[in-house]
Amino acid sequence: MSQDSECQTFSIFPLVQPVRAPSIFHGEVGDDPSKWVKEYEQIAKFNRWDDTMCLANAYFFLKGTDRVKYENNEENLSS
Repeated sequence: MSQDSECQTFSIFPLVQPVRAPSIFHGEVGDDPSKWVKEYEQIAKFNRWDDTMCLANAYFFLKGTDRVKYENNEENLSS
């Protein structure tokens, strides 16, 4: 090996993507639950949430009666 060769060091920084959040589902007249679920699933995929995380995080994006339904049935929900 030649003495003229140089050794270079490189700093490697991991790329951390910000977590994305879906819109809040209020369950009001005119809200489209299918559209919201599709958005939620796309964001969950981007965030690399598994089924358990998807179910656990849904609570934070529900408001009104839908959140109450989640709270009242949480023990019956499964991923």
